Amino acid sequence: MVMSLRWEALSASVRGASHEKNGLVNQDSIRLQNPTRTDDVLLIAIADGHGSMRSFRSDRGSALSAECALRELRKLTRRLGPDAAPSIVRNHAKNRWPKDLIRAWKKAVRDDVAAKPFTQLDFASFPDAPPVLKPGEDLPLTGYLAYGATLVAVAITRHYIIYSQLGDGDIITVRANGVVTRPLPRKHEFMANQTTSLCSYKAYNEFQIRVDPLRGDSPALVMLSTDGYANCFGNDKEFFRVGGDFLKYLRNEGSAFVREKLAGWLSQSSHDGSGDDITVGLVARSSALVGRKSK
Repeated sequence: MVMSLRWEALSASVRGASHEKNGLVNQDSIRLQNPTRTDDVLLIAIADGHGSMRSFRSDRGSALSAECALRELRKLTRRLGPDAAPSIVRNHAKNRWPKDLIRAWKKAVRDDVAAKPFTQLDFASFPDAPPVLKPGEDLPLTGYLAYGATLVAVAITRHYIIYSQLGDGDIITVRANGVVTRPLPRKHEFMANQTTSLCSYKAYNEFQIRVDPLRGDSPALVMLSTDGYANCFGNDKEFFRVGGDFLKYLRNEGSAFVREKLAGWLSQSSHDGSGDDITVGLVARSSALVGRKSK
């Protein structure tokens, strides 16, 4: 758990039941930057590696994605400052941040390939030859596809929230009165396991971005998750209900209780539902946790 002046966050990531059965690693990654009293910005990013045959290094790709997302979001909030007008933040977040992130992620992938080049065995099942990293040249798409991942990320300053999403995964918000919404629409094509990705052509054009000023009606809870969690539920109504449940637990039982139980709850959901890896990040507004017993 991490505390800020106004927000606190906790998270858990579990290997999916099907991945445990098949001996596969967790393809999800989560990174969270601790806010401090002198730097009261909360950053959280969750990435989901594709885990397909073509994306055989996507566990690394998701880790690099989450790390790059936090670093580039931090640069963005520092450059703009916590008091920047939402219109200015929105312009930079939509037009600059996606390109900065994709550029950083691709460089991180190339550095990883330089440290561990692809082998003939890696591409034994594919018609393509292993991509070779050459000085001054970019990797072909197959090189980035090996690291393919999706991303959801949030940055919260004293005055605004940035919501960002590429591909599947979920961000939902819960108001103090229990009303649950998606700040970003869920794209229809993601329903059939078809998704855009950091390795997609011109992926920076596929980002969904929203910037909201922090006012009195700001969310009590923001929940970020990989699609393995929503896929455990029959519909949005059932999925949204769990957001309200988390807020109730945080209010009534405290953050320590939720942090202790969260991984077990997610493992059970994977076992009973999607079988996929599940990663969840919960970001709560401290003033909205009325009646909480502990932190």
